[in-house]
Amino acid sequence: MPANQLTIDADGHILESAQLWDRYLEDKYRARAIKLKVDDRGLEYLEYDGRPAQMLRHGILHTLGAMGRPAQQLIPSPERTYVNSAPFGSMDAKERLQLLDTDGIDKAILYPTIGLLWEAEVEDPEITNAYCRAYNRWIADFCRDSGGRLIPVAHLSLSDIPAAIAELERAVKDGCRGAFVAPFNHARRAHGHPDHAPLFAKFQELDVPFAIHPTFEPPSLASRRFTDLTTSIWYHQVMACHAAQTAFTTLFSFGVFDKFPNLKAVVLESGAGWIGYWVDRMDALYEVPINRAPLKNPPSHYIRTQCWFSADPDERAIAGLLRFVGEDRFFWASDFPHADHGGRYMHELQELLAEMPASAGAKLAGHNVAALYRI
Repeated sequence: MPANQLTIDADGHILESAQLWDRYLEDKYRARAIKLKVDDRGLEYLEYDGRPAQMLRHGILHTLGAMGRPAQQLIPSPERTYVNSAPFGSMDAKERLQLLDTDGIDKAILYPTIGLLWEAEVEDPEITNAYCRAYNRWIADFCRDSGGRLIPVAHLSLSDIPAAIAELERAVKDGCRGAFVAPFNHARRAHGHPDHAPLFAKFQELDVPFAIHPTFEPPSLASRRFTDLTTSIWYHQVMACHAAQTAFTTLFSFGVFDKFPNLKAVVLESGAGWIGYWVDRMDALYEVPINRAPLKNPPSHYIRTQCWFSADPDERAIAGLLRFVGEDRFFWASDFPHADHGGRYMHELQELLAEMPASAGAKLAGHNVAALYRI
């Protein structure tokens, strides 16, 4: 890494405290908190709103922070727990700062882990938004004494737009530098739908980014073309990026960027190489009158002025894509400590930066995300 290179992790994760929702939920919701429990075999599992989680098998909570671990360490066991398997820097703010120093990272924007799981199984908007508020207060406190090196981002739900608007305003005042939503909602309403316009207006007013981050999705909502791949974790990890891409594309279908010309949209943890094809595809269809979306300009215009994408450091095609889409549209992310990537993210980042001019590398490594989040 070049000396004095500003380096910011645009999408790192923390493993939330198992007591987060017991401590931070409002009193009226405390009995409905997300809880970590143990079954009669001694295996841990999560409980949402008084019901055992269905989409996460018992005994694998310890794998939520398993970046870089060998397969034999991922086997469920009563001795392997969520807390005792948490890697250094994943649950403690002071440890995370030490990890940043070791990696040569100046700052990290933080996203949840359990927070990416529960919304797929919780349909009640009231408790959904209560869970979001609790997490947002906790992550702001987690980052508060880091000297600005740990950057909190709020979790919002599209299940109740007035509640999301109120929480976005509160969370930003509390220190959050933006907010993310899941790539689905239980109402099956497109992200770009006019019903969400008041929320986009609030993002624009507060001048903070609106992000879409992959999460678990309800099986009833997720696309399932095949019935014989349910146990192929590899397949579903490869395909997981499509949910965020689909949600993002609806912003064009409803002309969101024309209605909100200062809205900043971010697509996270979905790769970045796809956007080259997407620009070509969207622009080509825009040129055919029968296909045209309700946009004043070609979609590429909004991609290059109002959209940003996080790239995995092992994406070898990014150097060429920067020249096509724009050097200021991308930033890198570690995804630490999640196991769907290996643990060599700093080495991979150095290799990626070596493939591009120094000016473009500086933007990808830190300057783009610093400018976007005003950090």
